Amino acid sequence: QVTKDCGAPCHSMFFSENERTVLKYWVGSWAAVCVASCLFTVLTFMIDSSRFRYPERPIVFLAICYLIVGCAYVAGLGAGDSVACREPFQPYIKLGRMHMLSTITQGHRQSTSCTVLFMALYFCCMAAFAWWACLALAWFLAAGLKWGHEAIENRSHLFHLVAWAIPAIQTIFVLALGKVEGKFYQRPHH
Repeated sequence: QVTKDCGAPCHSMFFSENERTVLKYWVGSWAAVCVASCLFTVLTFMIDSSRFRYPERPIVFLAICYLIVGCAYVAGLGAGDSVACREPFQPYIKLGRMHMLSTITQGHRQSTSCTVLFMALYFCCMAAFAWWACLALAWFLAAGLKWGHEAIENRSHLFHLVAWAIPAIQTIFVLALGKVEGKFYQRPHH
């Protein structure tokens, strides 16, 4: 059953205000560490890309994915409640001293910033999982089956097809179903 103008409150549903503050800065701090370390990896690759050959090259694509994920978390932290929470609903009747609460954003049509952060976060997380699988396969081909760098590199287009196309299809599918909702402790959406 769908009830109009109803949703989970943004604040004080599961955590106290103090716990929310600690959790927000904990996630934000680790996101900043993630951004710094991944940026270092990507810049190192850009300086001398010949150092990263297959089977190690998927590590660079993992770093790019996690760099975007970290940036999404930092952006969500900077935006505050404006991304994950929506304004309180207008009451149907006069409530006297009671007041309406802001609720967690649900669905991609309610907030453009929510949708953009969701797309970046979801796509890059799924792509990172795919790149982990590609990295494991590349290492298996090199160590287990004794393939050379060139043989793996000649088939690298298949890694890119799997690691970018499948997450793109998943992201489009989730958006089409409207299964986007805010996470008050993360700020970006899942």
